[in-house]
Amino acid sequence: MIKDRFGREIDILRISVTQQCNLNCPYCHWEGETGIGPVMSPAEIEIITRACAKVGIKKVKITGGEPLIRKDITDIIAKISHIPGIEDISMTTNGTMLKDKAQDLKKAGLKRINIGCDSYTSSILEKTADKIKPAVTAAKAAGLNTIKLNMVVLKNINSRDIQKMIEFSKKSGAILQLIELIETKDNKQFFNDHYYPLKDIEKELASKADKIETRSMHNRKKYYLNGAIVEIVSPNRREFCANCRTLRITSDGKIKPCLMRNDNHLDIVSGIRNKILDRELNSLILKGIEKREPYVR
Repeated sequence: MIKDRFGREIDILRISVTQQCNLNCPYCHWEGETGIGPVMSPAEIEIITRACAKVGIKKVKITGGEPLIRKDITDIIAKISHIPGIEDISMTTNGTMLKDKAQDLKKAGLKRINIGCDSYTSSILEKTADKIKPAVTAAKAAGLNTIKLNMVVLKNINSRDIQKMIEFSKKSGAILQLIELIETKDNKQFFNDHYYPLKDIEKELASKADKIETRSMHNRKKYYLNGAIVEIVSPNRREFCANCRTLRITSDGKIKPCLMRNDNHLDIVSGIRNKILDRELNSLILKGIEKREPYVR
């Protein structure tokens, strides 16, 4: 087990494998990256993950962009799945390409999946219920458990669909994650127009819940509601940052200590390409962990 200088345990590695995407969701934070550049190879991702596992990383989350755009995505997952110490591999996807790839992802070693699903009844963007439902079905058939539906709640867009999404998640056997919009330097107007705080929703869920759990990750609340499970993700709160357990790797191979900052990255992939020693690689990772600090205090 390794901790940062604020006493936060670090056991999750969040790897962005591409900044390319087949959608253009206005709320997307692109994992804090800007622009599309060269990406890491599967072998480089494996080397970084293996080094992180040696310092205590146990779980890996694959993100993007849209990870399924990469034709070598199953190779990436297969390489990670054989690393000693890695106990869990999950992925966040928009779901539009999952139907035909779920079985191969499972065979490669993927265990869990998060699917972007912002509205059950209509499309707020290009995603539609007709695309997402088959994705959920395919994930279940492949044995990808747990399945989570990520709903970024937006005022005047999908905030009225929350109850319908709860019912959809209940019927599909998926966990619904209600996510507050993150403000970035590039989305200020969109944030001002569509930010929807979830505190009142939390109070309502708490009043109806059969059981409430608090996860160690971000201090998230998890509500059990007559067969449905709803989790609240509020990245704008102090307790979210105070309980962050994640180290990030950008798609172009940099250690990113915080989603919200771009001024403290450490280039790790260049060292790998220059054949640095294992102890130097280990030192870079520890330095990246040392640079972590809560963004919201």
